[in-house]
Amino acid sequence: MPEQVPKRLRGRPKQTDNDISMQQTIIYTASTLFKEFGYEMVTLQQIGKKCGVSKPTIYYHFAGKADLFVAAMTTMLQNVRKITAHMLDEAEHLRDGLIRLAEARLANPHGEIEMMMREAEPFLEEEQIHAIRESEHQIHDVLASHFKKAMDEKIFREEDPLFLAEAFSTLMLMGNRAHDQQKYESHHVMAEKIVRVFLKGVTTT
Repeated sequence: MPEQVPKRLRGRPKQTDNDISMQQTIIYTASTLFKEFGYEMVTLQQIGKKCGVSKPTIYYHFAGKADLFVAAMTTMLQNVRKITAHMLDEAEHLRDGLIRLAEARLANPHGEIEMMMREAEPFLEEEQIHAIRESEHQIHDVLASHFKKAMDEKIFREEDPLFLAEAFSTLMLMGNRAHDQQKYESHHVMAEKIVRVFLKGVTTT
């Protein structure tokens, strides 16, 4: 069961820059430990020791381990969304942006997030699960907006852009399997193949 502590009292002082910096340190440390050991094996005491703070300090920022896990997951996914948007916005052609994105995702498999979620879900409340899934959905929204633009420009056939975003994300999950990675000499080669197969199925020419 998630660790429970009394809710913080109203009227506590506004967070300072030092508070925010410490909060970010705790989130980053927790993210690293959750990815390495999974949800159940990690304790708040371990997280505190790793980032050099006491357990009460963690409780100052988070209601418990489940709350911290949600913060860690949503932060990771928000970073993925920002990187996705940047790569696609900066690319001269959509194909180039998709290859860069696929290569980055293959180098940092998204599947580890799914593994953590499956383990943690029994300990999370429905609204906490929803918050994480909403952050994931925002990544698909970024992809979908670029796919919709490609449809408007008659580069892609008409299709549900969100469906295409989810389909492309599913293709990138191939990088989670060591067997698949061993078939190709580099992440870039595998990324090019994934994008080539995807574009062959959606482009108008």
